This record gives sequence, C-alpha cells and structure tokens, in this order.
Amino acid sequence: MASKKTRKAYDPLLSTPQLPTFGTVPIIPHSLGIVFRLSRPRTWVFPSTGFLLGYTLTGWGPLTQIGIGLAVACLITAATNIVNAYADRNEDAVNQPSRVFWIDRIGRRGAAASSILLYGTAIALAVQLGTLFLLVLSLGVFNSLFYSLRPLRFKARPLPSLLSFSGAVGLAFLGGLAARGTLDPFSPLLLLTAYFMLTYGTIKNLPDYQGDKKAGTRTSATVFQNIKHAILFSGALLYTPYILLTTLVVAKLLKPIYLLDLGFAVLLTLIFSQMWKAKNPQDLERVHTLGFFYAISFLLFTLVLTNPSLESVTAISSAFLWTMLVSKVNVDSRVENRDWEKSRGKQR
Repeated sequence: MASKKTRKAYDPLLSTPQLPTFGTVPIIPHSLGIVFRLSRPRTWVFPSTGFLLGYTLTGWGPLTQIGIGLAVACLITAATNIVNAYADRNEDAVNQPSRVFWIDRIGRRGAAASSILLYGTAIALAVQLGTLFLLVLSLGVFNSLFYSLRPLRFKARPLPSLLSFSGAVGLAFLGGLAARGTLDPFSPLLLLTAYFMLTYGTIKNLPDYQGDKKAGTRTSATVFQNIKHAILFSGALLYTPYILLTTLVVAKLLKPIYLLDLGFAVLLTLIFSQMWKAKNPQDLERVHTLGFFYAISFLLFTLVLTNPSLESVTAISSAFLWTMLVSKVNVDSRVENRDWEKSRGKQR
C-alpha cells in the first residue's frame, strides 16, 4: 500500500497551478472563449438596432449615451443566450450537440456565474441612463430569464414564445426611447419592427423541429404534424409585416418613404423558395442564416429611412462588419454543420 507521502507526490491538485475561477471554471482563455461562443455574438445586432431605432427617432444624441445603451443591449442578449443554452440541453442534444458539449465544459455554476456577471454589468451601466431606462431594462431582464427558464418558459408555448422573442427588438426600442426621457409604447415604428421580429421568430424554429418535437417543446413549428406545414405557416406569416407596413402608411401613421422596405419582400420570396426545397435540418439551418441576414437588413435599412444620415450609414456598416466577422471566425454556438449530420454522412 502506497504511503501518504507517495500519494501526495502524484496528487494532481498539488502539481496543477491554482488559477482564479469563474464560477467553478478556471479563468483561462479557453473558458472565456466558450462563454463568448455561447453568448451568440451575431444576435447582438437585433437589440442594438432596436435601441438605435428608438433612440434616434427624434435624431441622434450624445455618443456616450448611445455607447452605453448599445453595451447594455449586447450584455443582456449575451446573458439571455447563455441562460437559453443551459435551459435547452434536452433540445440541443438533437439540434445543436456541440452546444451541449460547451455548456457542460463550463458547468452549471459557470453558466450561472457568467449570466449573473453579464446581467450585473448591464444594470450597473444602465444606471447612467436614468430611472425610465432602468424600468424598461427590468422588463427586458424578466423577459430574458423566463424566455427559457421555468416556471414560465415562454419558448415552450407558441404564441408567448414569439411575443417574447419580439422583445429583442421591441423592448430595446422602448429602451432607446427611455434613454431620451420619453416612452411611447404605441409608436407605429415600434409596432412594425416588433411585429417583424415576431414573424422572423418562426424561421429559427424550423431547423429545431426534430429536437423540439422529441423534447415535447411546443413551438410555432412543432404544433404542425410535419415540417412542410410548418414551413408554409412560417412563409405566409413572414409576408404579413408588409401588409402592416402598407396599412400604417395609408393611415398616415408612417411616412411614405418607409414603403421602400417593400423591396425586401422580393428577397423573402427567394428565402421561402429555399425553405421549401430544404431536405433536412442542416439545409434549414443554412436558410435560417439567410433569414438572419434578411432580418437585420430590413431593420438596419429601416434605421436609415428613419434617420438618413452619415451616422446611420456608419451604424449599419459597423453592424454588417461585426456580423460578417463573427460568422467568418465561427464563434457563434448556433452552427450550420450539425454534429449528428456529419456522423450520419460518415456512416453512409
């Protein structure tokens, strides 16, 4: 039997450097990289654009306020995505197996610690934008947490999930208004952009059809008996924002210049064609990526129509540059090439 002295010589806890921890995870570049990936940086564009739409509705303001508002929007979205990754482990076992591996690497406490840090930093920054902004932010945090977490888990019910998802733009829009010291929940532009985001939420549910169905999660896709019916529903719903847009312009609630957004209906037709031709979840994931660029393009172009200025052009250029960058280096935890699809291909 080995002596205590011998055992100590081979004790890994004694031979391994003691590092500062992030939850239960050592703070090393690898762990921080996983947290960044799980935060899904490409999705930060949605709330950022929503905030800018609300904030610049009456013109551009101080860059300091804009920078703080954008930082808060990104931090809350990052926290939301980590909470979602943790809560969706059953669905992701089929839909995004790599994400399950990443969330397991940082562990439950690591996920909780990273989310708390992100929420806390956002709230600390938000104090500088006033009480009204903090009020909107509290609604955003509530929506962020219970989009995925029980007992409410909005995403497990079709209509609440879409309403909650639309908050990524709608609540951010209200936050932009609040940062300017006003609040108009009946703004026609808010109605248009939030409803647009609601309809876009049906696209992201299509690639996840099999995993959500297996986990018993009811979404706008899984309420249908097969994926083709879900695609038809999503396609039809995606055109309705253009009906709303035309109605708002005819009612003189929006300026006629916003009719230029109707040009995106042509792009939507091409996307729907690809959705219909998709043969597997991997094809639908690629279409979802096209849909993502379609959605941010619509919102960013609407920002330019609202405020045709050099600042708006700079904002949309930065947004596209950021999106292309994070897509190019593949740091988003939502992947097109799914692990189980790769395995299936090797077995053939």
